[in-house]
Amino acid sequence: MADEVIPKMPIYLDSPMAIKVSDIFCEFKAQHRLNTEQCHRMCNVVTYTRSVEESKALAGQTYPHIIIAGSGMATGGRILHHFKRLLGNNKTTVLFTGYQAGGTRGAKLLEGANAVKIHGEWIPVRAKIDSISGLSGHGDYLELCQWLKDSDLSESTQIHLVHGDADALDGFRIYLQENTPFTVNVAEYGTNLQV
Repeated sequence: MADEVIPKMPIYLDSPMAIKVSDIFCEFKAQHRLNTEQCHRMCNVVTYTRSVEESKALAGQTYPHIIIAGSGMATGGRILHHFKRLLGNNKTTVLFTGYQAGGTRGAKLLEGANAVKIHGEWIPVRAKIDSISGLSGHGDYLELCQWLKDSDLSESTQIHLVHGDADALDGFRIYLQENTPFTVNVAEYGTNLQV
């Protein structure tokens, strides 16, 4: 917007966790590449919806606008209320920026589902659904393995893998068993579970 590549429009950050992270981001400027001015300019472009009432008020917002709302694979959170209201509108674009595991609502949207179930109700999908790769905040297997090696965990600590695709979880289990001293298990109660 500053470079006039896209038109100016309101941007709302509607995620309590992301808002807290944004506050922390500006507090610890030595940990990233933005200078103080850039950090504050970035934060000032966005309106934070800190309360549920502010989030609900976005329903009255007219087009065009941007709502940034996080949820692991569109499985919960404030984004579902926006989806219920906006997925049926062909003027809406839903842009995923992170991995969507198979079987999740996010994956179904990316696969072209013509309706998704939200809060027990089937919502038609007329919105454009797209994704940008490379922006996930999750560590890859090498980063997770290094984190375990650098941690203060004792070698007797059991590691339970509970979140991810079954093949990836099993591959990661094998990798960890070969490269760390930890006992590693894949949770029996299935994938796509966050703890």
